[in-house]
Amino acid sequence: MKPTGLENHLRTAELERGQDRLPPDLKDPRVVLSFLEADQVVAAKQRTHFGRRNLSLSVRAMLWGLRLYVVVMLVLVIASALRAFHLTP
Repeated sequence: MKPTGLENHLRTAELERGQDRLPPDLKDPRVVLSFLEADQVVAAKQRTHFGRRNLSLSVRAMLWGLRLYVVVMLVLVIASALRAFHLTP
């Protein structure tokens, strides 16, 4: 990989100062995170979205079954509450 102009400039400046170390690799996320302030790290993490996950057919069927179960139980609880409310003298 050919060094960029900035990398060449940093390397030249370090050699002039008598330091013989390479500039940090800015493609490494750990290095970039070490340069950021705490609020910048929090803001960067809040913007991260992972998207939808591909689920297997059995997991999707289980989730739809749970949704159906919740709706049925909600109807039963409301019906029981209405019945109990109307029976009270």
